[in-house]
Amino acid sequence: MVSPCNSPQHAVLHSPGAAEPISYPKTFGDIRDRTENLKPLIRSRLLELHSGDVYSHISAALIHGIRPPFPATDQAEIIRTGYHENFPTLRIYDRTVPLTDRTTVGDYAVTGLSRTLSDIAHDYPLEISVPMISEALRVGNISKPELLEQMKIRRRGCRVAQQGLALSDPLHESQGESLCAVKFHRFSIADMIPQVAVHDRTGKFLGRCDFKHARLPLIVEFHGLGKYYLNENGPDRASKDNHARHMRLANAGFAVFNLVWADLFRSDMFSAIKKHIAESRPHR
Repeated sequence: MVSPCNSPQHAVLHSPGAAEPISYPKTFGDIRDRTENLKPLIRSRLLELHSGDVYSHISAALIHGIRPPFPATDQAEIIRTGYHENFPTLRIYDRTVPLTDRTTVGDYAVTGLSRTLSDIAHDYPLEISVPMISEALRVGNISKPELLEQMKIRRRGCRVAQQGLALSDPLHESQGESLCAVKFHRFSIADMIPQVAVHDRTGKFLGRCDFKHARLPLIVEFHGLGKYYLNENGPDRASKDNHARHMRLANAGFAVFNLVWADLFRSDMFSAIKKHIAESRPHR
């Protein structure tokens, strides 16, 4: 039998003023659940915030409705000027947040989105920052010039942060594609252009591809679950369509590398792509 929780200690978790993206965790049955488990942890710290404290980094991003591509931390994160501490479930950064970089979402005091993404770009690896920035760019919540101005304020970590901004692209249609872009950078694979409409030599349309090399007949496709299970015609139809497109591209002389999520955390496929580029001639 399920009944409402009447514990006064848990009342903050059920506040009607809770921001919608952070109110209750979802269950996916995969690694995303670790990030979802941060939501009640973030909420439980709300009444412990001092005057002037703000949620920051991954906590602020979740409150803004942007999730990391995979679990980035098990801690709630806040900024408290003049105090720094790292607890098992809470990280406090000693930094200054001007009023222009603060906002309120529901009843959460948080860093604004540009400050949030800038902090993540400075303090987290590219594998975390690029997918999150790309998502914000894709939905139109932020612009690159705005983020660049925010990043110029910080002195330390600027090179990595600006590299993350350069790799981010609103054309990345999933976090997996953003991770592909990061891996291309890690493996020194240049000239991979996202979301390209590909045609054969007669001009016949062959398909829209996740990445195409600027000069070579080389295509990289990322196959996430969404490509199949979010397809309006179902996974079987999506699988058949992808296979047909692959054959059209292969018959037209394109080398097609198909990546899945696990490939993003291994070197094999990216080493093979790099080797293929080194051995190929420009596409005429």
